[in-house]
Amino acid sequence: MNNLYNNNPNLQKVYHTTKVVRKPITGIVSGYHQLPYIFVSPDDEDTSKTIEISGKINVSPKFVITPSMMGDHFGEIFDPETFDEDLQGRLFSFAYGSKKNLKVESEYFNIKSFQEKPDEHINRVHDRLLMQENINTGLISGPLFKYYPVSLDRFISEIIDREFNV
Repeated sequence: MNNLYNNNPNLQKVYHTTKVVRKPITGIVSGYHQLPYIFVSPDDEDTSKTIEISGKINVSPKFVITPSMMGDHFGEIFDPETFDEDLQGRLFSFAYGSKKNLKVESEYFNIKSFQEKPDEHINRVHDRLLMQENINTGLISGPLFKYYPVSLDRFISEIIDREFNV
């Protein structure tokens, strides 16, 4: 679990109850990518209704930090005894909005409300993705709309675990 949530039981609960219903089949290991997702949760004010967010997470190209690049500062940032090889990483970014009756639309971020229960909606979205043979879009079921970034963090963590622990 992401250590950012250790001191907050509410965020821990959101992280652990988020379900990644469907992971993209394509990977993020090489190059710059966009990782499309659909997030579904109950409306925070009326749990019989659904909020859906669709968007794309931008994934940077792989970057490498070498001791020679950091010069004398490498040991100040990283323990040289622990990190004896090049460090590699990626950056992720996504948009966020959380206002009542908010409708945000762009190429990368959409928020919509639906008059159906979240479980019914997630099943319908999952069926639609299967019918479209969409292999790139992740599907996430979150417990609370207002903590949607925590659910996205769970999604990203599962993708990273799959990509780097194979």
